[in-house]
Amino acid sequence: MRSPKPARAMLTILAASAAAGGLLTLTAPAASAHGGCGNQGYVVINDGGGAEPPSNVYGHSHTTGEHYVHHVRRNSDGTKTRHWYEDNDTKLLPDRDKPDTPYRTDKCALNVIP
Repeated sequence: MRSPKPARAMLTILAASAAAGGLLTLTAPAASAHGGCGNQGYVVINDGGGAEPPSNVYGHSHTTGEHYVHHVRRNSDGTKTRHWYEDNDTKLLPDRDKPDTPYRTDKCALNVIP
């Protein structure tokens, strides 16, 4: 039976060569901007049809939809908590709007927008 080691070594060499030659590019997925305390821009939610009218809100987009800051609470320790929601308008399927759901919360400095 032949040893698998030469085959693994060849794959490693090919992968390293492709990466060095620029043939292999590793990119972060579009969903990597998941929330956090960075300043946010505007996105449009509820624009896939359905019961709710479209709105401009603070958040970010993904290929599958948007996450947005639903509300912000000021904390007694001089910070604020941003409550993120997921827009469930299902743009890929017309008239499939579902209620938006909580996504995450982040405790941030007061100077973060929003």
